[in-house]
Amino acid sequence: MQNIILFGQMGSGKSTIARYLGQKYDYAILSLGAKIHSECKLHGNETREEMQQYGQMMRKIFGENTWCNYLYLKSKNYKKIVIDDARQLNEYNYFMNKNFLPIAIIADDEIRLERLQKRVDYKINPDSFNHETEINARKCIEMCEIKIYNNSMSEDLLDLYDEIDNKLKGVI
Repeated sequence: MQNIILFGQMGSGKSTIARYLGQKYDYAILSLGAKIHSECKLHGNETREEMQQYGQMMRKIFGENTWCNYLYLKSKNYKKIVIDDARQLNEYNYFMNKNFLPIAIIADDEIRLERLQKRVDYKINPDSFNHETEINARKCIEMCEIKIYNNSMSEDLLDLYDEIDNKLKGVI
């Protein structure tokens, strides 16, 4: 089985798809942003904007692949993994060189904003849709050969699961 990395803009459904791959195909789910979340939570800074700034700041200090290196070392503890939160061009290049399968997850902006707003107890700043991480996510999405469309707002995800199974048949 091949390791997978999911590319998509915030709220596109990357984590939902990763959970499905974990449940059905026994993938371990790893996140590039998990360390960012835990570090920001320690300091009481947990808004999306603060986490985006922190992640970018650490890349500038320690190099663009700091989060990739950390996660790749962690991935050695698992048979097969899916990374559920990729957005950066360097992440695309880094994990392509490690033979990961890049998959794009695509959803409309209005749907993504609605999903995001349901997850947090603060108002999502629509300007965060134009943050450099989101711009880079769009570039990565264009480079992925496999694209999964996820515009469902219902709790019934059977159509999404069927699309995943069909697009990945013979690949994983």
